[in-house]
Amino acid sequence: MSIFDRIFRVSPSIRAVCLSISFLVLILLVYPFQSETTPEWSLRVLDNTGRSVIGINVTQHWQHYLLESEGHEELQKSDSEGRVTFSRRTIRASIIRRTLAVIGKILSDGKGARLAPRASVVIWGSRDHETNVAIYKPDEPPPAEVVVHRLN
Repeated sequence: MSIFDRIFRVSPSIRAVCLSISFLVLILLVYPFQSETTPEWSLRVLDNTGRSVIGINVTQHWQHYLLESEGHEELQKSDSEGRVTFSRRTIRASIIRRTLAVIGKILSDGKGARLAPRASVVIWGSRDHETNVAIYKPDEPPPAEVVVHRLN
């Protein structure tokens, strides 16, 4: 008796259970689960004397290197207290897409493949202050303060 004959000799209730389980596994493999690229990031821009820097450009850059081929950015200006807040950044992808992306990245980039999300803020655009960068590291909270030195 062939395997094909054995499969179709199984009782209808067992076949229904097997089909249901197979369907659920398929749904889990193709469902686009959400992942965080970077949490909400609130920061205060200060000068080297500890004063708030008002109205300076702050650009957030973020990208999930495994799942995206291009990065994103958002520009804000610091408020009257030198503060800016960037929203939580997320991305959706299925288990199948994530698995294929890991394999593709490792095959194309080798051991140095970037697989994790990355984010940074660049503080810029003031004649009185130098440009500075703060980097978000996924295992740590994002920096809450960034100091830009006065040029004068």
